[in-house]
Amino acid sequence: MPINNNIFQKNANTALVTQAIWLSGEVSRVDISRSLHLYRSTVTNIISFLLDSGVVLEGETSSSPSQGGRKPILLKLNDNFGCVFGIDIQPSHYRLSILSFSGKTLCEEKGSLGELSFEEMVWTLLNKIFTIHKEQVNTPVLAICFSIPGVINNQTGEIIYSNPFKIGKFNIRNFVKTKYNYPIYVENDANCAAWLDIVKYEDHRDENMLVLVGDYHEDTNLFNDRIGIGLGIGVVIDGKVYHGSHFKAGEFCSISWYKGNETQNGIPIDVLKRTIEDEDAYYKWFSDTMISFVPMISVMDFKTMIFHGKPFSNKEKVMQTIKQITPTLLDVLEFAGTNIVFDYENDMVGAKGAAMMFLSRLFSVPELMENSDIPTWDELILFANSQKVK
Repeated sequence: MPINNNIFQKNANTALVTQAIWLSGEVSRVDISRSLHLYRSTVTNIISFLLDSGVVLEGETSSSPSQGGRKPILLKLNDNFGCVFGIDIQPSHYRLSILSFSGKTLCEEKGSLGELSFEEMVWTLLNKIFTIHKEQVNTPVLAICFSIPGVINNQTGEIIYSNPFKIGKFNIRNFVKTKYNYPIYVENDANCAAWLDIVKYEDHRDENMLVLVGDYHEDTNLFNDRIGIGLGIGVVIDGKVYHGSHFKAGEFCSISWYKGNETQNGIPIDVLKRTIEDEDAYYKWFSDTMISFVPMISVMDFKTMIFHGKPFSNKEKVMQTIKQITPTLLDVLEFAGTNIVFDYENDMVGAKGAAMMFLSRLFSVPELMENSDIPTWDELILFANSQKVK
């Protein structure tokens, strides 16, 4: 479909202005114009449109400029404009998160689902999060975002293949839209954590990052086959989540992995089963896993390596284990100048990251030739207004 340059330019400039407000929290029109190198008249027109649409609010005035004159009025995003759902589905548990329009966490829930099929899990969790929304939030829902383990086509919403769920060629976007008429987005769970980290660690926003998400598979599930510790990897290149040519970037196979093995390592199954409670088994998994990152770090020149999840929650233990078991990893991290960050505030990175993915893309300027599935600002405002009680 031909690109309407006028519509594209309006949407791009609106995205630039809203991004400036989002990243700053509060900012004046003058500062937006100066930082974006846009004419003041252009910024004024966009802000007027956003104020009239309820996207932004005028807040307090800032301190007077050094040269005197009127105090600039600060602008901020209007959290009553809408919210975003983040749903992280794992074979043995779920995580739900609702973020405000500005990215604040409004509410969270986690738990186990028991022996349900994947389709049953989806409907159950949608019912749960809409109930939470009605009781605790009740602002327009701008998007529903899923975090799923496996190879995900984030452009079409298709689960190409998910070994944990034993499903493939399943378009969750189309599936959900049979009942719910909302924008639907689907992303690999570790990539969702990467989306969250790009926003959270703003000092590293335009750099290369390696994001690791570890998880214990301690609960039962429909397949009863989740073993030991699972590891998801998100790859960030120049501040953008990298998906690869076949959407398989971050799919991890350790150096001991072999063809036909459905686990991530070539370690015997009986050893992997004991990694949660047996220290020797844990060390075997740790060594086999961590040494696999040595060539990746040196080749890709990662500035930061971020650890999430329970297996990495004890920073001192992990660092001591690296020193004892895989000292080569420390050497290559030093060689590459890679910083290590441990982030275990909670285990909601998949759910929060899924919602943050939508906000990050919404507040970004689309590429001119990109076939974006993010609504334009006119479309989003119309959709949000359609949910408000007249």
